[in-house]
Amino acid sequence: MYYKLPFNFGQVINGKDAETCSLGENIAQHIQLLITTKFGENHFDPKYGNAIWELEFERAVNESKWTDSFKQAVIDVIMQYEQRITKVHAEIRAELIEKTWDMRNYTEIKKKVTILIKAILTDTGEKFSFKTELFLSPMSVD
Repeated sequence: MYYKLPFNFGQVINGKDAETCSLGENIAQHIQLLITTKFGENHFDPKYGNAIWELEFERAVNESKWTDSFKQAVIDVIMQYEQRITKVHAEIRAELIEKTWDMRNYTEIKKKVTILIKAILTDTGEKFSFKTELFLSPMSVD
């Protein structure tokens, strides 16, 4: 049995059962947490998290190197902290998204990163896949 994130302590305190989820959902939740956590945010393990947040505003490298670094950071953290999957493969796609805010009279540009993970469940050999999208690097243009 795996608990669904975020864990609802109020529900348990009020005598109800905590929400559960499948193994695949739990792994997906953990990967999402690994990807979105910056180093140092977890006070019990300062190495828990992802180096991608240190690359977020990196302008010294070209887009291809940035994507490769991002991909390797994701694979490394998953292999280190998620032992329930193996043969981890990641695809990273980045694109710039422009949003104009007419009421505020400015344009915002964000980097949208799509992350696709494919792996094998260690215990059963079943295929596992996970996809998420992140928006990074807010930039505004007046």
